[in-house]
Amino acid sequence: MDPLRLTLAAARARLQRGELSPPDLVEAVLVRAESVQRKFHAFLWLDPDRARAEARKVAQQSPSGPLCGIPVTLKDLIAEEGAPFTCGSARRSGVRADRDAEVTRRLREAGVVFVGRAHLHEFAYGVTNENPHFGPARNPWDPECSPGGSSGGSAVAVATGCVLASLGTDTGGSVRVPAALCGVVGLKPTYGLVPREGVFPLAPSLDHVGPLGRTVEDVALVLEVLAGAPGRYTADLGSGIGGLRIGVPGGAFWELAAEGVLERFEEAVRLLERQGARRVDVDFPWEAASAAATAILMVEASWVHLEGLREDPMAFGPDVRERLLVGLAIPAERYVRALSLRRTLARRAWDLFRGGLDVLATPTTPILAPRLGQTTTKLRGQERDTRALLTRFTNPFNLLGLPAVSVPCGLVEGLPVGLQLVGRPGHEATVLAAGSAFERARGPFPTPRV
Repeated sequence: MDPLRLTLAAARARLQRGELSPPDLVEAVLVRAESVQRKFHAFLWLDPDRARAEARKVAQQSPSGPLCGIPVTLKDLIAEEGAPFTCGSARRSGVRADRDAEVTRRLREAGVVFVGRAHLHEFAYGVTNENPHFGPARNPWDPECSPGGSSGGSAVAVATGCVLASLGTDTGGSVRVPAALCGVVGLKPTYGLVPREGVFPLAPSLDHVGPLGRTVEDVALVLEVLAGAPGRYTADLGSGIGGLRIGVPGGAFWELAAEGVLERFEEAVRLLERQGARRVDVDFPWEAASAAATAILMVEASWVHLEGLREDPMAFGPDVRERLLVGLAIPAERYVRALSLRRTLARRAWDLFRGGLDVLATPTTPILAPRLGQTTTKLRGQERDTRALLTRFTNPFNLLGLPAVSVPCGLVEGLPVGLQLVGRPGHEATVLAAGSAFERARGPFPTPRV
């Protein structure tokens, strides 16, 4: 059994029919995880004996939960009782969680088996997953490239078949960016839909918890457990999208992207149109939304880490320390103005959907996975900050709290490109149905050679 060829939905069906046992499935992913860990570093902590014991325990449960026996990993920002809880920082190298986060508890009750703690950018404050304390996670399509972050380890673990799903967090794109760069599916739900108790914060008013998986159906199944909504997000996945109105933004904000990315995106939109969707041009002050999201994130992150900065600023990695110190210098007036702008833009976003829009479509990232250590990227003849580019198309939707999914939509130079689909608050089912329809029309997506 090759776990790289097995989706969560397919494994779940085989487990429920008794054709596969939790111990056998977990053993297969552990063999894969141990073989790829040294090369791609998806995990900060891997405990095969603990996972095997959990699998045996789950196999004896009756009745079984909806995800009984499914191997999952959690970003090491999400508390798991008895497991390391480092948040990717040397400051917390000896910390273990004394209780489960609420999402961990819900997954445990559903019967999942936790196989390890996923790698992340330090304190989730970065988008490359280059961690100075634990080394970088690496992209499974090219180990010299970044997997994206901050949930990079989660995406790598799913893409390489080390788990069938993972939980990440998303404050400016930290689920969707690594999903796009690693060729898997990643969902940022509506703000507040998934509980954040027991999840170490980055910027509390922007933080989301979301699943990553091989397919849209996989993340929908996990979301149903996280949101306590059985059947809600999978019921319409097989429905068509005839008449669905898909908004496509225009203007300079969206045009700042690599040619290959734009080509794959346009192909994806045309494929959706051939399935019956209708393209609608959309105008919105996206640049203002991105700037407001950045200001809020930087101020709130510095507030979260204020005590640590006072105690020992040098204990933070250089990139995180720099951003935290910059955040401290942002005037309160700028933060308040950003919050005010957020309310205004949220009303305008609602008007977009009320005015005849079902889903918004964009590229997930404007560039391909950058090389590790690549701080700038040349676009339109200019060198631009790589970190800012990677979150350019994602962080407006953290500001607005809208549900957004990244689905693989092709390859450029051997690296994956993501299609981002965004919906109105609470309409995850519509976003996921559109993503599933695109998957069916696209056909199977290749897997990396690991």
